[in-house]
Amino acid sequence: MAVIAAINGWTPDIAVLDINMPDMDGFAVARQLRQNRRTQHIVIVGFTAKDEFSIHANGIAAGFDGYRQKDAGPDWLLYLLRQIDS
Repeated sequence: MAVIAAINGWTPDIAVLDINMPDMDGFAVARQLRQNRRTQHIVIVGFTAKDEFSIHANGIAAGFDGYRQKDAGPDWLLYLLRQIDS
């Protein structure tokens, strides 16, 4: 559980995950976060270059709360996070 080891002693409120990461993709990280009692309730958002169609089903299965494509820019990511937080 590399993800859980990385956040040992500190639990974030939000995890913004890329899908394409070395060693473990964002779907696997999200699944680890959802399976851990300490992190199962944090907000998980995918922020990736992939289009929504290509990640939608896997994102839902992994436990993402939302998704934003990188080319939409950071303002759209912040908008999404505000919508989830409401």
